[in-house]
Amino acid sequence: MITSIFLRHFKIYKGITFIPISEGVGFSSLIGENGVGKSSVLEAIDCVLNQKNNNWPINNEAKNEGVGGDNFPYIAPIFLIKKDQLRNSKILDQEQFKKAQKLSDFIWDNNLKAPTKSSSAFNAHKNELKKSYGKNDYFILIVGKKHNDNSIYLGGYQNYIDFIGEKPSIKPSEQEIQKYFKGFYDYIISHYSYLYIPVETDVFTYTKLETVEMQKLMDKNIQDEIIKAIKPGTLKQINKDLSFFVKDVESILEEYEYKGHYKNSLTMPDLVSKIIEAYFSIKVLNKKTKSGKKIIPVSELSSGEKRKALIDVAYSFLFKNQNSNTKIILAIDEPEASLHISACYDQFEKLFGLSKNDHQIIVSTHWYGFLPIVLNGSATSIRKDNTNETTVDFLNLYNYRETITQAKKKIKGQLPIDYNIKSYNDLVQSILFSILKEKPYNWLVCEGLSEKIYFEIYFKDEIENNKLRILPLGSFKEVRKLYNNLLSPIKDPDYKINGKVICLIDTDSERVEVDYENNNKNLFFFRLWNNKKNNLKTELIDVNKNSMNPPTEIEDCLSPYIYKQALIEFIEEYPSIKNVIDNCTVRNNATNSYSTFDLRDSEKEDIKAFFDDHEGYNKIRFAEQYIEILQKPLFQNEPEMEWLLKIKNILN
Repeated sequence: MITSIFLRHFKIYKGITFIPISEGVGFSSLIGENGVGKSSVLEAIDCVLNQKNNNWPINNEAKNEGVGGDNFPYIAPIFLIKKDQLRNSKILDQEQFKKAQKLSDFIWDNNLKAPTKSSSAFNAHKNELKKSYGKNDYFILIVGKKHNDNSIYLGGYQNYIDFIGEKPSIKPSEQEIQKYFKGFYDYIISHYSYLYIPVETDVFTYTKLETVEMQKLMDKNIQDEIIKAIKPGTLKQINKDLSFFVKDVESILEEYEYKGHYKNSLTMPDLVSKIIEAYFSIKVLNKKTKSGKKIIPVSELSSGEKRKALIDVAYSFLFKNQNSNTKIILAIDEPEASLHISACYDQFEKLFGLSKNDHQIIVSTHWYGFLPIVLNGSATSIRKDNTNETTVDFLNLYNYRETITQAKKKIKGQLPIDYNIKSYNDLVQSILFSILKEKPYNWLVCEGLSEKIYFEIYFKDEIENNKLRILPLGSFKEVRKLYNNLLSPIKDPDYKINGKVICLIDTDSERVEVDYENNNKNLFFFRLWNNKKNNLKTELIDVNKNSMNPPTEIEDCLSPYIYKQALIEFIEEYPSIKNVIDNCTVRNNATNSYSTFDLRDSEKEDIKAFFDDHEGYNKIRFAEQYIEILQKPLFQNEPEMEWLLKIKNILN
């Protein structure tokens, strides 16, 4: 997949700009105001992957200043590729595979040296990739092009690669680089089919089955069907008969003959392409009415319906076609264009579903309501400052509200409006519309990422069957804020609410005041609390109850046996944890992790210090270890805790 891209002098981008796109997951979005260059990124990828190397839209300011010599425009995407997904069986492929290995090792091991903003941004992005993807299993490759130049361009790495030639200390010449990488560009991009749908795409033309785009969507299936329909020997007979015909014509011409420039006979691909062109050009896409008794040509649909039809067609082919010879990258400008907000949800859900189906989806958008439904993906915010310089921020959507909360703390001021106001308003609006749907979403809103890690496993059936979404917001204040914004519309009798929203926070030592109405059947607000009067059992209590002691966090509400096993994994790193494991008695009647051990105050502090270490990141590390153990066969029949069952009963 494409994880990022370098652009130089392309459309709105003057100078070298680095745009992060993905940290290795399939769904990516580009957000920002009009004119910041979101669509330009998608168009640039189209130029490179579909080999539109001539007549790039060059930045006008750069063009006026002159873009010759060393100041050339270029596009250089960065690919992250699992090694076993590159062809490596034929001799020619094996040669290119070895080049990929050398180039990838060089990029993994070496940072870009130029002291520029774009180089630093790429180095930081690569370091994030390293956390999840290792050089032993994955290639990281830069494969780009200069404007009006068919040679390969490797971005900033082209200036100092040292693995070409017998003397690594001597920088290879440009001619040596091009000779070494001959065929490499074509080899890499041949593994991908890039489909770009600009916002002004004509759905009538695009969906005609003989177009290049539709054939990419259909991939080899329709071609295989045509080949099956052609009887053995038919092509041979056609060539034979036509050859006789040509010879008869030539015998009449005497001094002239017909000869092919590249070949003298039809091949099977020639025949297949002509059949596709002739047969499918007479067919146009029509939309069936709900009754099925009438069809409407897509050219007669409304603007919103046309946009929806484009996504529906792409979704249908990509979702059902699992035999693709190439990896599909589907890029769409503003999927929400001309759609009512209630339809936007379905549109983005389909696209996200495709990303889970081993396709890469990249969208540019102004509608941020999709952010909470994306369980795994990214958003790249592109902005222009007062000096017209591009600023790019990368957000992981796995816990995007928490990321924004943390960003506020770091910046210590106002975030850009597209983060702070629009994302929050769209979040509230999108949750509201999602629970109004006939087949609604349900929401479990929590404080932190560690809760989400636990809940995605504990509620995996509800996520799959009840369209449950786990939304971490970063703090109890953010959870309360969301609750207050949802309360009025959910109470409104004019709305028929079908889904449910459960807000859940820890019990802190200080009381939390919330205007909570506990008689609402669609909106709930609970605290986790370990009740000393009930054998320290974890309970879900109304958020405004006076019970504040003991303070209770998610780490206090887990299975006692799995909790202990997860702690054991950290004893080498934390001797204080080893001391607890070795010296503290395990209570036989423990109902949760809080009551697992009979701890002294000092030992309680040791446990707390462990979870607070690395600025609280140990909570995430522990959660990941906990769920790994939870899913092992030994713990498959572990009885569910009552507070989890209560949430499930509400959802079901």
